Amino acid sequence: MDFDFTAYLAKLDPTYEYQIAKLAGGVVNVTVRATKVGFASASVKLPILERHEHVKMGDGDFEPGHGPFAQHKTLILKHAPPFIAGVGTGAPMSEERQMIEAAALRLFLPGSSHRKGLPSTLDECDPAPLHRILVESGVVVPTLLHYDNGNHILVLSDLGRLSDMSQIFIHLGGITPGTSSAVLKAPTCVHRLDCPLEALEIQNYRDTGEKLGGFFARLHDPGTRRSITETGLPSSPDGGREDPVAAHAFPSLPELQGFVHSHAIKPLLSQLLKFPSLLDEAEAAVLFAAVEADFLRTCPPEEQCFVLGDCWTGAVLLDFSPGIGPVGVGVIDWEFSNTTGRGVNGDVSQFLAHLECLRVAAMTRKVQVVEGHVAALNAIMEGFVQKYRTLQTKRFDDTIMRSAYLSHGAEIINCAFWKMWVCEDLECTACTRGTGSHPEPETQCSLVTKLVDRGLSFLRAAVSEDPYAVTGYLKQGISTSEPDDAQVAGLYDFSRGLS
Repeated sequence: MDFDFTAYLAKLDPTYEYQIAKLAGGVVNVTVRATKVGFASASVKLPILERHEHVKMGDGDFEPGHGPFAQHKTLILKHAPPFIAGVGTGAPMSEERQMIEAAALRLFLPGSSHRKGLPSTLDECDPAPLHRILVESGVVVPTLLHYDNGNHILVLSDLGRLSDMSQIFIHLGGITPGTSSAVLKAPTCVHRLDCPLEALEIQNYRDTGEKLGGFFARLHDPGTRRSITETGLPSSPDGGREDPVAAHAFPSLPELQGFVHSHAIKPLLSQLLKFPSLLDEAEAAVLFAAVEADFLRTCPPEEQCFVLGDCWTGAVLLDFSPGIGPVGVGVIDWEFSNTTGRGVNGDVSQFLAHLECLRVAAMTRKVQVVEGHVAALNAIMEGFVQKYRTLQTKRFDDTIMRSAYLSHGAEIINCAFWKMWVCEDLECTACTRGTGSHPEPETQCSLVTKLVDRGLSFLRAAVSEDPYAVTGYLKQGISTSEPDDAQVAGLYDFSRGLS
């Protein structure tokens, strides 16, 4: 059921011949990079246009020409099959999810006077309501160039050959199913993580966290949601007459919640029951019921905000190419975004859970091998939490804090099973046992056990009499080997309230 991107582009942009390369790391959709390699026909004679200032460095001698994507040497195409691409037909999912991503990316479009090459009828359009967030935070998102609802295709601008945050820390594990061997190597620009980092390097990672914290604080602000619900969506960027996205309402796809419930929430109980040394069946049932009830509850209006919806390390792109200077940060994959989502107890708790898993994994290695990884992770989390707390104006009560702990803990446990981890414990009986005896070993991997135990600590805090009282315990639970002045920021820092 492979989609023919080459044939599709031949119809959409017959001016050029494109070379297609499938991109690794995507889970929900099939994503490729399409690179212009020449004119589609030798008989085509087109005038060379003046070089546009926003053509990326590294494009060589490429000169933009004609066609619908004249200013772009490379494009990103995303195709949505009727299932999760990284899982297969056993995980059906609506193809209409791309309507959500198309609507979200429209909200970030600049004024069309800055988007040369788009239809002249749009030349006087003002920036979309969320474009200011990009300007203020320094974070970028892909530009929506074309949305084909019939073929379930998105054409986006290419942010560059960047690594996602999961790849940056790939030596710690956390590998998603179906990841190609090419992605299993950390980018050359982060080889220093195997060594102690210089102060400037640590500051770069902290700045990365601050950019992300500032971006999501602004995204989750009540004013952002109001600007979407009151202003509505801007017009289609390619001037298409048949626009499947309603002009004045952000689209909704309720079945996406059902998908997450089935694939991420329901498996939690069986996962917990694999660890009788950590909890008994009665406690597992109580914790699972709390997680499920919180997930299914209807959010009151004051809690709702605009969210990415699937906020994890794979949705964050980092550009270390400058070498010295600010790290470029991009946020991708908006197909789960919505205007009724959760901020601290949704996007934030999920994103920090993935970083928390990496930190737990690092703590199982020899300090001298992962010292750089730990310093980078701590710096990102410190920068994120500090900036988010500073900018976010919404306050939350005990219900939100408990909800955040439930979401955070459940995501950590989910990642312990969904992702692949590298256990280096020579005494781990689950990893050293010979193959073929039991499909499910009675003893679980020691690293997976540590991840689940960490997730459990947040679930227990959520159902405790006073979730704020256990903040010190949660922070101490990271590592007993960290120096006293180490930055060990985490979700628990939000329990002090937002200023």
